[in-house]
Amino acid sequence: MRFGLAPKWARMKLAAERGAMALKITPTKATLGALVHGIDLARLDDETFATIEAAWHDFGILIFPEQNLSEAAHVAFSRRFGILERNVTANDVGDNPEVVVLSNVKDGGGLWAPDSDHGLFLKGNCYWHTDSSFKRVPAKGSILSARIVSSVGGETEYADMRAAYDALAPGMQEFLRDKVAVHSYAYSQGLIGGMGALSQDEWDAVPPVEHPLIRTHPATGRRSLYIGRHASHIVGENVEESRGLLRRLCEQACRPPRVYKHCWRAGDMVMWDNRCVLHRGHDHPSDQPRHMVRTTIAGESVANEWQLPA
Repeated sequence: MRFGLAPKWARMKLAAERGAMALKITPTKATLGALVHGIDLARLDDETFATIEAAWHDFGILIFPEQNLSEAAHVAFSRRFGILERNVTANDVGDNPEVVVLSNVKDGGGLWAPDSDHGLFLKGNCYWHTDSSFKRVPAKGSILSARIVSSVGGETEYADMRAAYDALAPGMQEFLRDKVAVHSYAYSQGLIGGMGALSQDEWDAVPPVEHPLIRTHPATGRRSLYIGRHASHIVGENVEESRGLLRRLCEQACRPPRVYKHCWRAGDMVMWDNRCVLHRGHDHPSDQPRHMVRTTIAGESVANEWQLPA
């Protein structure tokens, strides 16, 4: 077992296997991630869901191959983890506010050019980040489903910020302990020329925010780095020098054995914990369609302006 002799998910899985379920949870070779087989996410009883949630907390990401969920089933599964979050931009295709469409396929047919506003919006996903860190209340988790995949490329990588924190020298851990970083979507999109991704009203809704560089997971108590492309600089430090430090931290963090790469097949679903995991997408041929849909679980807070109605 990765953490302790019998983590909660393993005890619950064993109990399930003694019953009628064929649930199988197989850890990856990285410090995060597990593949989950023998389950239909559209038909989960409470006991099985509790096992899945416990495994999610332990592994950071869960991969559910070939689930082929409908949009309604995808949303219903996501809601079991909490209230969903509305998207920051209307620049993607789709009318359901609970679903973010990440696609290079135009609504009326054809493909978006990589240098279009929408193409640059998608390009931002190719850099290490955690979803919604630029919001006052960051996202709790994300659940991504593949509808159309390219013949090559288009993989998604995930990096374990818990193990990254553990690997830091004690002196660096102490230096970062009380540090706060400014997270800004304008900063991250500006680096790739993607300012056309949002309307002025949308930009006004996401001013720079501050978050601790070290977060403690509420369910596991594990500490993790909270960094990524939206982290502009460290409060109270020289801006350019702190940006260099943040880049180095990200480069060092996102290395084996702390990284898992998922090669998508249509129907696959992956969920990850934005509180302790970074991710990035890989390029794919711009003349091939790629259509993904994502739900985002809102961060837990007394007041979160990004939450959708429950």
